Amino acid sequence: MKVRGFGFRLTGLILGIIATTVGVAAIIFSAVGLHRARLCKHCKMEGTFQ
Repeated sequence: MKVRGFGFRLTGLILGIIATTVGVAAIIFSAVGLHRARLCKHCKMEGTFQ
């Protein structure tokens, strides 16, 4: 018995996993960037990045 639409379901699952992974990575990079920007407020290089 062949299941119709199996390829579309598999493709959707794979793309969903990839999108979730990219989303989590974006949140992590954003948090790290915000943390580093906050640290830089207290350093002497503040004028360099403005």
